[in-house]
Amino acid sequence: MAKGVWVYSPSKVKKEKLTDAQKSEISEKCQPLVEEFKQKYINPNPDKQSNYTVDIYTKWYQNYLYFCEKCKSEAENRIADEFEDKFVRLTYIKKDCYQFSYFRHTGKWWLVEENLTLEKCFEMMRENSNFQPIG
Repeated sequence: MAKGVWVYSPSKVKKEKLTDAQKSEISEKCQPLVEEFKQKYINPNPDKQSNYTVDIYTKWYQNYLYFCEKCKSEAENRIADEFEDKFVRLTYIKKDCYQFSYFRHTGKWWLVEENLTLEKCFEMMRENSNFQPIG
């Protein structure tokens, strides 16, 4: 007879459902940071032999707000002409409360901190280059 083993399993955080109006309001608050990143990372005269950033934007999927960059390649050995990279994910928990994750080189999202305000998330993105576009 097999014996069972008790394992700690933390409860999942309950997330509130977002309306389209709430998503739109949050996206508007993100726009100044997106514009700041565009000025910093979009080069008007890029080196066309390597990948270069052509756009930076936010995108929603369920309760996840992704910060994305669209990259283009014109090199002869390119796999695709354009591709999208997500570099930060904010998980909406409740009003002005988010989980902050970034996309690691391992191909997985890494939770950095929980229960942050949107302003604190922006501050972290401005201060740490790991949370910015690759550009």
